[in-house]
Amino acid sequence: QSHSFMVDFYDILMDFTRDRDAKCRQYAIQALGNLCADPLQVKSLIDAKCSNAMILFSFPPTTDDAASAQFHAIAGLHGLSKIHEYRTALLREGSLEPLILGVRGNSKFSDSEIQHE
Repeated sequence: QSHSFMVDFYDILMDFTRDRDAKCRQYAIQALGNLCADPLQVKSLIDAKCSNAMILFSFPPTTDDAASAQFHAIAGLHGLSKIHEYRTALLREGSLEPLILGVRGNSKFSDSEIQHE
């Protein structure tokens, strides 16, 4: 029952990552990023395809507001990648490109915290 509830919750958060309101998207990414830090949640997050949103928001931002979402998305990928069996899957999904761009820090919105994460 609990697992089913969380999967439904992840689906709702994923819907919010596609909302028209930028703040709504950012808060959804922040929530997902925080959940990714919990090793007990990782398998469910992967199963719910939450990594797709994390990868999308990991690309360098185009506004100051989006820099926060980028930080949380990269932190989320970091949490997901701590489990060895998911690292290769994350690479296949395209997680490496936004991380390399984030480390380069060649965006005017670059942040040393993002580079560190």
